Amino acid sequence: MTRWTRPGRSLSTRPIIPPLAALGAMGEERRLPAARPATDRIDKGQSTHDDGAARWRKILAVAEAFASERLADEALAASLGYPIEAYDQFRRDIAVRPPPPSSEKSSVPTVLVDARDTEPYLLRATLRSLQDQSVGDWSARVIAPAAICEGPVASFADTDPRIHFKSSAAFSPVAGEHAILLDAGTVLDPEALAWFSFALLRTGAAAVFADEDRGVADPDFGLLRADPLLFGMFDEALVSHGVVPAVVALAGPLPDQAGAGSRGAALLAAAGRGMVAHVPRVLVTRLEVPLVARGGRIDAPGEGREETPGEPAARTGASPAQGGRRIAVVIPTRDEARLLARAIQSLRSTASQPDRLDIVVVDNRSVLPETTALLDRLIMAGTARVVPFDSAFNWSLASNRGAAASDAPLIVFANNDIEMLSAGWDELVEDWLGQSDVGAVGARLLYPDRTIQHAGIAFGFGPTGTEHEGRGVPAPDSGPGGRYTSPHRVSAVTGAFLAVRRSDFEQVGGFDAARLMIGHSDIDLCLRLRDAGRTILYCPAIQAIHHEGATRGRNETQAAIAWDEGERIDLVKRWGGALNDDPGVSPYWRRGERPFAFLREPTMREILAHIDRSARADPWRPHKGQSVPHHATDMA
Repeated sequence: MTRWTRPGRSLSTRPIIPPLAALGAMGEERRLPAARPATDRIDKGQSTHDDGAARWRKILAVAEAFASERLADEALAASLGYPIEAYDQFRRDIAVRPPPPSSEKSSVPTVLVDARDTEPYLLRATLRSLQDQSVGDWSARVIAPAAICEGPVASFADTDPRIHFKSSAAFSPVAGEHAILLDAGTVLDPEALAWFSFALLRTGAAAVFADEDRGVADPDFGLLRADPLLFGMFDEALVSHGVVPAVVALAGPLPDQAGAGSRGAALLAAAGRGMVAHVPRVLVTRLEVPLVARGGRIDAPGEGREETPGEPAARTGASPAQGGRRIAVVIPTRDEARLLARAIQSLRSTASQPDRLDIVVVDNRSVLPETTALLDRLIMAGTARVVPFDSAFNWSLASNRGAAASDAPLIVFANNDIEMLSAGWDELVEDWLGQSDVGAVGARLLYPDRTIQHAGIAFGFGPTGTEHEGRGVPAPDSGPGGRYTSPHRVSAVTGAFLAVRRSDFEQVGGFDAARLMIGHSDIDLCLRLRDAGRTILYCPAIQAIHHEGATRGRNETQAAIAWDEGERIDLVKRWGGALNDDPGVSPYWRRGERPFAFLREPTMREILAHIDRSARADPWRPHKGQSVPHHATDMA
């Protein structure tokens, strides 16, 4: 295995496991060495402005533990994986490699640094990272208020002819073939400009973005890093929600404005005129206040800054509602009257327009008198319609029959063991499915103990190759990069709550009732929608409790597990390698474990394949294996 590191560092070929004491420091306070007086001063009570300092002290403790408890020439093997708690060590063990050499010469990038709302020390760090680039042929324009243009940091322009300062009022667009947008306080890896230029040249994309993390300066370790934001393929929903990459490279002129708003707008505009490529390399660190400075006085609001003109915000969520379209809610059930009543009551009581819900209960041979009484009450009150399903249990066929019993243009498939929590969920369904590219919408589902049960489905993880994201994580945890709490594209969502347009559902043939009778048909449907060019969206604003397994039970017996495995084999025969291929998951994440548990260094082949795929017309289209015909009779 190839081992990569910074020049001049010798590495042993013997991998080691991170010291447990070091990782334990992430969960409890650790006394810092006496040699760190500045940090100790913070520990002794200067915490008035100590935002996040405790977390960074823990990360520092881990770094010190690694430095003192392991040999200097040893590093974790990338193939073993680093726990996310050891992310800082991962970054220091494995440097970002330069891109492969290219025979073509790229254009000279113009870097636009937005310093209109920043501190001089942050701007200084950004300019120093530019000067440390492996590519020396660049120019930078710093857009800053008068206080910064007249301060000591402006002397960078006197000593480096590549750097120019402009006041906010004097800013004008700059023509050029290669523009890079970033904010002051953004520190670039020494290979960042090389990778951005390489990706633009290799792919011909209209824009390129990369991965990032957060950091604080430290005299012993340079930078302490945490909170990696590891993107997958370009996701318009994520950018529209405000998750905007820290650096955007454009194959064209600089925009009229600078800042995060313009980076998001530039990405969305680039997606409209061409492809947006992604470099799966952590090339950017967003700086925070150093630990040593956190005991100091905070400048008064606006001190040394000036107001900047606003700009139209990029789309921040779903499009406006299109006006009360009917929604069929299909709920298969067999007895379990208490669960069914709770599911229907919660769906209606939280809907903004409960009268537009066409609730269809598919009754699969219920026999208990309390169930019969409940169904009679629902029919008499006009709350729901009941479709008899006098057949052996087949969730897919029951769901298809329920969908066919209604003519509502939108369909929500829901289990009878869900309990809706989100007010206005029906408007969210209508809004998202009002976007022509969105094919299915899934919800954030919680266990009764308020841990996450489903935050989308990731491919390439778990014993079956498809695993719920966030399973067992406390609900307040936003997840890596905030993905548990941000709407974004996913490979699939669970059928426990799955919303689709009727036209799309019928176009792809509904659920596969002939081969995937009990499980996996939700994943199959999502793959067929993606294959038709549709987006699968995870919407955390729709939240429900899922009493998973309360109705049918879990697959715990040998017979149940064997049946599930037989259906999974049919799914694999249809989709092959697509089940291990998740466009929304960075190659930094090690597959085979639960999602987002371990980091590893991707190979150069994986990096280049990811870049190339990201610049395709539809990088989310599944790479399916041998196709199995999907007959219209399966809808019967």
